[in-house]
Order: sequence, then structure tokens, then C-alpha cells
Amino acid sequence: MPQIMSPSQPHQLWLITDNKPGHRNQLEGLANALADLKPLEHHWYDAGLSLTARFQSIVAMNKKAQIKKPDLIIAAGHKTHLLLLVGRFLFGGKSIVLMKPSLPLRLFDLALIPQHDGHFHQNNVISTLGAINKIKPCQTHDKTKGLFLIGGPSKHHGWNSRQMAEQIETIIDSAPDIRWKLTTSRRTPGDFLPLLKHLNNKLAIIPHTETGSDWLPDQLCESGFVWVSEDSVSMIYEALTSGASTGLLEVPILKNGRIQQGIQDLLTSKALYRVTDWLNKTNIPHSGLQLNEAHRCAELILKHFNYVE
Repeated sequence: MPQIMSPSQPHQLWLITDNKPGHRNQLEGLANALADLKPLEHHWYDAGLSLTARFQSIVAMNKKAQIKKPDLIIAAGHKTHLLLLVGRFLFGGKSIVLMKPSLPLRLFDLALIPQHDGHFHQNNVISTLGAINKIKPCQTHDKTKGLFLIGGPSKHHGWNSRQMAEQIETIIDSAPDIRWKLTTSRRTPGDFLPLLKHLNNKLAIIPHTETGSDWLPDQLCESGFVWVSEDSVSMIYEALTSGASTGLLEVPILKNGRIQQGIQDLLTSKALYRVTDWLNKTNIPHSGLQLNEAHRCAELILKHFNYVE
């Protein structure tokens, strides 16, 4: 039977985090999307590295459950799985994991798994295009503003700081009327930014250590053109979600796999374009891709569990 929730009975949403920024970003994105659709109260619990932190979270859950039990318990990150399952076992609610879990899928009520992690036919799996994020589509993009989002080496990608700097300089020189900004990530090598010093009158550099939680969403909404280094898969999908025209800065590929195939699919569909397209003044058609996975998945979650007004 559907669960009838009146406006005076907000959903109780528990969010379990390992405190990694990317995982927390996914949780915040889905929580915000659910809040747009249904009244809810949300509470955060720490699945940190220490047993003490996890025990304290269980104690806090128990205290909260004495007042109201959870409707949904959502977690992101492999280290959150056990606390998610313990919370559901002890206090009820539906368990949702935002990734391909390291434990059997049947243990979870629902799993939101990016397409590049495989295709699953279980009825407790929702396939997503990239990882969920907290960016929302915008209608305020300014074609006189551009943004570079720079990552760094990873297990799938190598890195060449000089090659990356050359791509950026070439793009800037080809579009002198655009006001450009650039930010880095925790993975960006220390030898990269010094290579851009001579561009200081053409490029505003804001290291990731100087950006707040709202900086990137605001910049993505403002920027008409966004360039993302190919290793930064999450930022590629964030840029696409914002609706900005999104280009790909090339890096060496160490390992071909589903992630690279996902990027290639976006290039083939013209959702993304490469530097050569930009430089050749190729007509870069927009694919018409309207990406808002957080909102789409929030609707599917409510439907899956028959939560209705």
C-alpha cells in the first residue's frame, strides 16, 4: 500500500557521509532535489574511518529515532555501506546507496549507479548518466564569460602540465573577447599554475583552496563556455547539468574502460566537444541534452517507494 504523507508529516531523511567532497556533493544534490518535491527533514551521520565515529552516529540515530524514525537512509561511499545497513536494520526506513556497492545489491532497497559502472537489470537499480550532483540547470549563461576546471592525474588518466597549459593558452588567444577564469582541484600538480603566470592579464586564477561551496555552482550559471580537463568526470557532468557549452581539455589516457566510453558517447552525441573543434571554428551543435539527474532520480525514488501526497 502507498504511504500517505500529509504536508504536516515531512519525510525523515538520513544522510550518511564519509566526508569525501565528491560523495557529499552527491548526497546534497539528491537531498535538495527531494526537498524540492516533498517536505522533509534531513539529518547527517558520519561514517568516518574510526569505530568511535560510527558508534557515535548509531547513538545519534537511536536518539533521533525515538522521536521520528527515518523514511529514507541514503549513503555515498564504500565506507558508508555498513552504517547504512545497520541503520536500516535497527531503525527502519528504505536504504539507498549512490554508487555500485561493494556489497551485494540485494542488501539495499535501491542503488543509483552511473551507466559507466555497468548495466544492471535488477528492479532495485536506477541507472544514472554520470554521478548525481547539486548543480541545477541555469538560464543565465553569459557568452562573454568562460571557465576552466582543472583536475589532475588519476588511476585512469596521466598528466602533462605543459600540454594542459598550452591548450588553455590557445583557447584564450582564440577568444580574446571572453573573460576567463580558472580553478584547480586537490589533484592538480604543483607545477601547473606557474606555467600560466604570463596570462595573468587574460586569466583570473582562483585556486580550489580559495573557493567556497557556492563558488562553482555560481560560476557554472554565469559562464557561457566551460572547459573541463578530461580526467574530471564529475565536473564534466556538473558543467553539462548547468547547461553551459562544455569543452574537453585532453589528458593522456592510462586505462580505457567504461568511463572513457561514457565520455566518447558524450562527444559522439555532441554534448561535448574537443579543443580541435573550437580551434577549427567548427559549427558546434548543441545536442539538446538536458541533464538534471538529481531531480529525475528524486522523482523515481518517490515513485519506487510509493510515497504520495
